[in-house]
Amino acid sequence: MTEIDYQDLPWPVREDITAAQRRAWNRLGRAGTWLTGAERIAIAGEARNAMNCELCQARKQALSTQFVKGSHDHLGQLSTLEVEQIHRICTDPGRLSRSWYLDLRDSGMAEERYVETVGVIATTVTVDTFTKGLGLGPWPLPTPRPGQPSRQRPIAAKRELAWVATLTPADAVGTPDADLYAGRPTAAHIYQAMSLVPAEVKGFFDLVTNQYLPPAAMMDFDNEYRAINHAQIELVAGRVSALNQCVY
Repeated sequence: MTEIDYQDLPWPVREDITAAQRRAWNRLGRAGTWLTGAERIAIAGEARNAMNCELCQARKQALSTQFVKGSHDHLGQLSTLEVEQIHRICTDPGRLSRSWYLDLRDSGMAEERYVETVGVIATTVTVDTFTKGLGLGPWPLPTPRPGQPSRQRPIAAKRELAWVATLTPADAVGTPDADLYAGRPTAAHIYQAMSLVPAEVKGFFDLVTNQYLPPAAMMDFDNEYRAINHAQIELVAGRVSALNQCVY
């Protein structure tokens, strides 16, 4: 199994970052809530492959994605619907639309699988971007582990905040998923976005806490927690968001 390790670099990488990425990689290859370990690794591989897809590159340059027809260059491990979801999210997220999502859903894409796939993509891209920033190649993907998805849908999830069903902090109280918002009487929409699959929220924000800032530190402007200050962190975050067409 791949062991993420940054010890031989000419600059230090904090151990909490290394530990969080190791947890992410370990989680990536295991059965999730709706996807098997093999499916999760196939999705991670396709997320990497999407960046070299000729159709995606042509669509990216077009005024509208509808102007460019064709087939995605894919690895042959996933359905056409899954490939379309992964490639569009990875290469042209700023032009995703509700109608695009509804087309996927009406064609047979289960919203639970859609959300878990988003979580796998986010985890893979987060770690890959970190290594790229260090001038390194991506870590080999972990070997899939055996096991079956738990298929546990939050009982109080409902479709009102987003295109997919989500679980609000208020609705989570008294349910098996109440721990998702432990210490968070309210939660930003970005935290609720993948709450239909709570394990993906917990896993992704484990990376966020260590590669960005813990929740309590985000608004604590009297103290600095990283080698650069709050203003510098947000400058980088804002620029990266703009380049990635993130409108959050």
